Amino acid sequence: MAKRMTMHEELAMLREEVERLKKEKEAREKAEAAEAKKAQAEEQEEIEEAKEKAEEIMSSLEEGKTDAKEALDTLLETIKKDYENLSPTSAIVLFALGAAFGHALSSK
Repeated sequence: MAKRMTMHEELAMLREEVERLKKEKEAREKAEAAEAKKAQAEEQEEIEEAKEKAEEIMSSLEEGKTDAKEALDTLLETIKKDYENLSPTSAIVLFALGAAFGHALSSK
């Protein structure tokens, strides 16, 4: 026959079980908190990387705008110089070609 436990022995065993379960719960909560903190840190790092990439894109757009403006200014300056140095006969021929080309486009 199995030995029966006394009430005091049973209470002591239950207390030990409760203490063990509390320790397991605390360890599990600590692990979950550490995991949540790690996930939050990774998310913050991803946000910082996204901000840096956005800033790089914006600066490259600004550089592109500046380069395009400089190229357009150069082209306009070249056209202006060519126009100023153009002879009257060449200007008339150029105008006639432009008019013919415009008429050909509009008739289609």
